[in-house]
Amino acid sequence: MTQSPHTGPWPSQLPTGSFPGMPAPRRLDRPATVNTAFWCLVASAVLPLLAVPVQAQIAQKSVNIALAEMTIRSRQPLPPGLAEQMQGFIEPTLWVSALIGAAIGVLIALGIRSGRNWVRILQTVFASLSVLGALLGIVYVFALGPVIVNQFFSAAPLYLLSATTTTAYVVATVLEWLPASNFYFATAAAARRGYIR
Repeated sequence: MTQSPHTGPWPSQLPTGSFPGMPAPRRLDRPATVNTAFWCLVASAVLPLLAVPVQAQIAQKSVNIALAEMTIRSRQPLPPGLAEQMQGFIEPTLWVSALIGAAIGVLIALGIRSGRNWVRILQTVFASLSVLGALLGIVYVFALGPVIVNQFFSAAPLYLLSATTTTAYVVATVLEWLPASNFYFATAAAARRGYIR
């Protein structure tokens, strides 16, 4: 039996759209704008996790106040263990929702890093909604008077963290639409379709 002079790679071992003798696909160089946008998105996904313990304390205080008001209004004692059950439910719920949000944020960051244009469009919509929510929150706080403003300043670390997260998200969005990023997204889409090797 004679041995084949062809040493490989065999056509079945090559990427789709390739044949022996073709140059290997070149790796796309990611511009600094996309890399910075990626890290801004990761930061905006992870930062809200820092707020969960503070949110849990604020939520537990609010539950205690609401339960005390219910007791005064109904003029009857609360069922035993109700406050503990409510407080035991709050913190796990906050952690689960924060972790799900962080996971979605990291997935969006990975999509941006790989040059997926549909992820960039989706992330831009999310950034617009977050800016709108932040502006409405500011209007809400100052429109409701001194009591709400005092609550605002008592929870200042949360608002500062929220403002930092929103700022990182908006900075990432701006960076994604700069000319270097546009070229990267267009080149990545062309490479996925097999137009660029």
